[in-house]
Amino acid sequence: MNFKFACSRTHWIGACVLGLSLAARAAGPVVELSALTEQLPPLNMEADSRVTGFSSELLDLIAADAGIHVRKQVLPWARAYDRALRHSDVILYSLVRTPERESLFRWVGPISPRRIVLYRWADRTDIVLKNLDDARPYRIGSTLESASTKLLEKLGFAAIPATDAAGGGLELGVNDETNMRKFIAKRFDLLVSLDWAAAYNAKNAGIDPAQLVPALVLDESSAYWYGLNPGTDPEVAKRLDQALVKAKVDGRYNQLRQKYLLKNSK
Repeated sequence: MNFKFACSRTHWIGACVLGLSLAARAAGPVVELSALTEQLPPLNMEADSRVTGFSSELLDLIAADAGIHVRKQVLPWARAYDRALRHSDVILYSLVRTPERESLFRWVGPISPRRIVLYRWADRTDIVLKNLDDARPYRIGSTLESASTKLLEKLGFAAIPATDAAGGGLELGVNDETNMRKFIAKRFDLLVSLDWAAAYNAKNAGIDPAQLVPALVLDESSAYWYGLNPGTDPEVAKRLDQALVKAKVDGRYNQLRQKYLLKNSK
């Protein structure tokens, strides 16, 4: 082999490798995150062995822009929340940003607004709630480790023991879909749910959403976010935040909202 050609070729390959390396560094280090979520359609859900929904597709979109790989998994919320607190390189969604959680995560968002409602059945005209105190005599279906459950517990609502067949309080389920089935079976009097999720789950269970009557708005002051374990490199949160801003500016965020949320938001 010609020595000059060999040197020239070696230098060219070296220059290409160096150029690719510098480009990768400019984009930031390649990161893989374990993305944990719950069955909470239409934000996050598992369908046909795929984790999909508004927040899931949005995460895929911004992670691709940020050069970050995500491995999504649906778990019961309490288990996903516990794992996100104990392991680095985990991102949890869709997560309500509360003062109690502020220091527990690195935050990316907001993802979407959040309106939590106490629902009754249309035929339960005996349930009239002028304020939250009026709900205390009733059994209320809520979700383990959810922000709405935490709020109710903070306001003095306690979980009902499994052996207690009477009396008011919280009956805790693993997710909204399970709670809807219990509500249909008349296991409790009131259901705590997101407004659009209640309609979605009722329809999937073969129930006319019009049969669900808002008895009281519990909370509409918060939004949903992505939460990264605090042990994750802060640069990762920064890259995801920048990608989310870009998606909102260029219209892709609103396209996803049209696909998943707006038709279910009333």
